[in-house]
Amino acid sequence: MVLITFDDAISILNIDFYEELFNNQSRFNPNGCLLRGTFYVSHEWTNYGMVQDLYADGHEMASHSVS
Repeated sequence: MVLITFDDAISILNIDFYEELFNNQSRFNPNGCLLRGTFYVSHEWTNYGMVQDLYADGHEMASHSVS
């Protein structure tokens, strides 16, 4: 089992990478399910519309911190 996690803000600077990684139809888990990630999101610099889109696609969201 491989877990893919990301730390900090989700923004225009990294959303293209996430979309390329997770929307690749040739990558699957051994059970046939598509890859999904867990995002530890920080408040600063985060685009919450993008967070909502990733969550709607089946990714997990977790709070990094608000400080």
